[in-house]
Amino acid sequence: MSVRPAGGPGRLAASRVLASVPWVIVLLGVGLLTAMLVVALVAFRAPERRPMAEPPPTQPLSLPSLPALPGLAPASPLPATPTSATPSAQVTSRPPVPAGARSPRPADRADGALTAGYRVTGSDRDSFTARLVVGNGTDDAREWRVELLFGGNVKSIQVYSGGAGIAVTSTGAGRYTLRGTGPLDPGQSRTLGLRFTRHGTGDRPGSCTVNGADCVIG
Repeated sequence: MSVRPAGGPGRLAASRVLASVPWVIVLLGVGLLTAMLVVALVAFRAPERRPMAEPPPTQPLSLPSLPALPGLAPASPLPATPTSATPSAQVTSRPPVPAGARSPRPADRADGALTAGYRVTGSDRDSFTARLVVGNGTDDAREWRVELLFGGNVKSIQVYSGGAGIAVTSTGAGRYTLRGTGPLDPGQSRTLGLRFTRHGTGDRPGSCTVNGADCVIG
């Protein structure tokens, strides 16, 4: 004969339910902690994914305009002028004038004197040409005589233009004399074209005089 505990099957089921209550509470606590941890992680990572907002554009600074004063015209803005850090200076140089291109002083412009000017007009290997201008700046008619002294390279002289009324003589050693067969009137001038033959180089006289005064050699 078996002995059953007092209370029967109902009491046994109740005791089992009471024994499982702590585990249910533990499971609920674990589930609640898990849910809180997930919420915390989502809340922590959400700000990282949010894009950074761009700064607002800056507004241009505008200065207040002053009211125009009565009687004064408004100033116009100055035009912008480009500047250079290293400006370069422009230097203009005149080319040298060759000695053969210089013109003798006009003989008929000198007042109160008898003048003459000599200038070379052409040259080649065996000869050269020159222009001789004689002017009378005095108040009366004058006789004139031009003496040219060259080196030994000049052999002969010929008056190829303006030679009417001109006498040419040579005393040797490169000395040549030209004179008018008549007087030169006041304020008048004579222009002579001369052709010389030579050996070697040289087309300017070492000395040129008109009635003993120096000529202008160009």
